[in-house]
Amino acid sequence: MKKIVVLNPIGRSIVKSFDLAARLKDFRGKKIGFIDNMKPNAGPFLARVGELLRAKFNDIEMITVRKTITTNMPIAAELEGKVDAVVNAWGD
Repeated sequence: MKKIVVLNPIGRSIVKSFDLAARLKDFRGKKIGFIDNMKPNAGPFLARVGELLRAKFNDIEMITVRKTITTNMPIAAELEGKVDAVVNAWGD
């Protein structure tokens, strides 16, 4: 069980305990999800990561979802139950 503290803009903190997902031991035959957050260069970054993964694990399946309205739009749920791992182009 791990503990995380989440801070929000109004100064309240929330402490949650949760189990971390197990790390994949191998990518062979796995479905990998890519989340494009529509920031500059997110698409090319994810394409390059996909190329590197495909070069090493040629039997992976890649599924990409892209935010369309705002970078704050939650879309991770679109991959839930469909992929084994996710690569998220996130940040500024």
